[in-house]
Amino acid sequence: MSLAAADRLAIVDVITRADEAASRRDADAYVALFTPDAVLDGAQGRHAGREALRASVGPIWAAEGPATLHLTLNPIVEPGPGDGQAVARSVLLIIGLAEPPAIQAASVITQELRRTGGSWRITRRTVAPAAGQH
Repeated sequence: MSLAAADRLAIVDVITRADEAASRRDADAYVALFTPDAVLDGAQGRHAGREALRASVGPIWAAEGPATLHLTLNPIVEPGPGDGQAVARSVLLIIGLAEPPAIQAASVITQELRRTGGSWRITRRTVAPAAGQH
């Protein structure tokens, strides 16, 4: 099975919108990009469902400091295990915006997505430290 170019573009758009919402610290916009049963997991714990995601992102973002920019690099989008499913793997850089701007963290992100109601939504977002980080 393959994904149409329009689907790949829509998936990258969802990922980019999630980064933009995280950079703005907009939990409602961020959570709206996930399915109701979505899971966010990684070093910050496991959070299942939109309400748990909404409650978890505030403290996660606060730990980054008052101003950061979330940037996804080199997303690779592949078909998922079933119809209307996809997996996107990428690197996330978190850039501190103090002078001078600096990379605060780099993570490997795996996102599972599902086409729901004609649009793509994240069903699972797994965050792992990039190689060499502890």
